[in-house]
Amino acid sequence: MENDHYLKQAYKLKTSSDTLNLYENWADSYEQTLATYGYVTPKRCAEALLRHLTDITAPILDIGCGTGLSGLALKNAGFSRIDGTDVSATMLDKARLRKGVYETLQLTTLSDPFPFAKGKYAAITAMGVIADKHAPPETISKLIGKLNKGGFLVFSLNNHTLENPTYEAEIQKLTVVENACLLEAEMGPHMTSYNMTSKICVLQAL
Repeated sequence: MENDHYLKQAYKLKTSSDTLNLYENWADSYEQTLATYGYVTPKRCAEALLRHLTDITAPILDIGCGTGLSGLALKNAGFSRIDGTDVSATMLDKARLRKGVYETLQLTTLSDPFPFAKGKYAAITAMGVIADKHAPPETISKLIGKLNKGGFLVFSLNNHTLENPTYEAEIQKLTVVENACLLEAEMGPHMTSYNMTSKICVLQAL
């Protein structure tokens, strides 16, 4: 199955250009693939954020928004001010078709993925974005650095990524130096029909 091919390829990427090419080519069938395999991480992330960010009108940035499944999950959870960014223009074209989900959508680059001012957002989400071969562990610290004190970072780490200890070490480093507080770290389903799990983490900037 072609859709399954793209999914398997996502866990064999070696370079940043590999990553970009994959998502550019996958855009048309991406949502069908994830629906087939029961992708529930966006819903879990949105619900985790709602447990901590009580102001549903606060501005949120959805990093690596892809076709907009993550933004839709945030909207369904009640949040109303959502911006999105992605490095794939083809994916963003799909996200633009989701009327009423995003206020703005911005194409970014792998060399400058976070071109926004510190403190612009009350929360940043990275659903299925921070992963081995996709985004390195230091991405977590860079995103915390873009939040003012009290801001929230919600992200997922799938079971493949958790096999690389440097990701959880990055979280530990942030808590030890008191740059952030880990409010939640809950394992659960990632793709219910693909035998994958993910840990949903909520960090609050200190």
